[in-house]
Parts: sequence; C-alpha cells; structure tokens
Amino acid sequence: MPKRAIVTGGAGFIGSHLTDALIDNGWEVIVIDDLSTGLRKNVNRRATLKIADIRTSSASQIVQKIRPQILFHLAAQTMISVSIKDPLKDAETNIHATLRLLDAAASVKVDQCIFAGTGGALSSERTTLPTNEAHAALPITPYAIAKLASEYYGAFYRASRKLSFTSLRFANVYGPRQNPHGESGVVAIFISQMLKGLTSTIHGDGRQTRDFIYIDDIVHALLAIIGKPKLLGPYNVGTGIETSILSLHCTLMRLTGSKKQPKYVPMIHGTAIRSALDASLFTHDTGWKWEVEIVEGLKRTV
Repeated sequence: MPKRAIVTGGAGFIGSHLTDALIDNGWEVIVIDDLSTGLRKNVNRRATLKIADIRTSSASQIVQKIRPQILFHLAAQTMISVSIKDPLKDAETNIHATLRLLDAAASVKVDQCIFAGTGGALSSERTTLPTNEAHAALPITPYAIAKLASEYYGAFYRASRKLSFTSLRFANVYGPRQNPHGESGVVAIFISQMLKGLTSTIHGDGRQTRDFIYIDDIVHALLAIIGKPKLLGPYNVGTGIETSILSLHCTLMRLTGSKKQPKYVPMIHGTAIRSALDASLFTHDTGWKWEVEIVEGLKRTV
C-alpha cells in the first residue's frame, strides 16, 4: 500500500514545506486548499492539488474517498483581528470545518490526524514563561478559543471514535513562502517592507516578545510525530527563547540594509505581551530538537 497523506492548507506557508518533505520521504500527498491565501506555485509538482473549501462537504468527501494514512490539518483562519471582528466567520473555519474533517477521518479510520494548534495565542499576562503544556491555557481571542476548542473536540474523537489525534502547538513560525500581506507573519511583513524601501510598522512599543521558530524545525516536528499514534499531546513546539519585536526589526534592518526607522501604532487587541514555549515534553517523547538559530533563519528568509 502506498503511504498516502492529506495536507489541508498545503498551498500555504507551513503546508507547502511539509508537502515537499513528505514527498521527499516517499509519501503520496494530496493537498486540499481553496487558494484564498495559499498559492498554486507553492504546491509541489508531484503532489495532487484538490481545490476545495474546508468549510464545505467537498473537503470531507475528499478525505473519505482518498482514505489517507495521515491527515495533517493545517488550514485555518489565522488573523486575530478578523477573529475579533467576526467571531462567527472564524468559528466556521477553525471549529466547524475542523469538526467536518475529524468526522470524515474517523469514518474511514485514518491512522493519524495531526492538528496545527497554537501556543503563543494561548498566553496571557498571567502566563509563566517559557510556558509548558501543564500551564492553564488562557485564550482571550476567538482565534485562540477556536484552536483550543478544536483540541478538545480532537480528544473527544480520540476517546469516542478511536481517531488518533495529536495537536502540535506552534510558536511563531517564520521562513520562506510566508505571506507578507497578513498580520501574523511579522518576519515576512518586515522583510517585504524593507526590501521595497518602505517604512515598517510596529504595533505597540516593540518590547513585546515572541518565540520565533524556523520553518524547517516545524516540518521536522511534524515528521517526528508520524508513526506515533499513541502520543496524545498537546505538544508545544518552540524554542523557549523570547525575542522582542524591536530586536527582530533591528536585526532585519542590518540583514536587508534598510535605513528606515519604524513607525509605531497601537497594539492589536488580544495579543500577548510576552510569549515563549517550553517544548521539552515533545523533545522527550519524540527526540525532536530545534536547530536553526534565529539570525541564521532570518538570513535564509531574507
């Protein structure tokens, strides 16, 4: 039997890199993407692209027809401001669509369902850093609430429908192919602005911190969970290191040769001041370790 995987959001940033790695490791990959934010050019030529909206039955029907060994569910509505402005729209993509896919996966007995959760968005002012999985999740935006809710639904399907479900809570992922037109990919946004000679925008005073992890380390984490259906999670996947937005901006100015100082605007409501993830549990259970230092990762991305 061929090794067959479905990657939702496979035309996007993380999904396209994962697709490349799976194909290099001998997998047959079917990408489900509606191309609303993902790009057709990101999809590996050896992958099969199915253009479908995960909010509709067409995506779940693809899962039922293909009957993959693994379903990687990476497609999502990722913008916090959108989730705050329209919580219903966010829930339709990040909760209802996930439920459709979980139900389809359970119905055809998919071996593993691996879900792209969030780590940093579950932080708040009361969070201890670096945060481990035992720390109480404190979501304060509809986006974070939906991601956490999906983990609970996954646990339900694991317990009642025998679906192997594991959530990986990512830190702030960056690297080539990241969308510079949204609000969540600050590295891509800064680089794009600097290379165009534009003035960058920093929300808040720039002292807020994030745990930045390079795309290759995230892909290795996703590959590390394959064949381990008994690992329940959720697992943090990050470096545990805080980097301020100001420090990030200064490093990127040096790497791009930009001379323009940033302008400052108010912070987006609901974003954490500080964030860093303790991934020691995932390292213990899988042997995974992050490898790419931030300056090296930023050089590659530029």
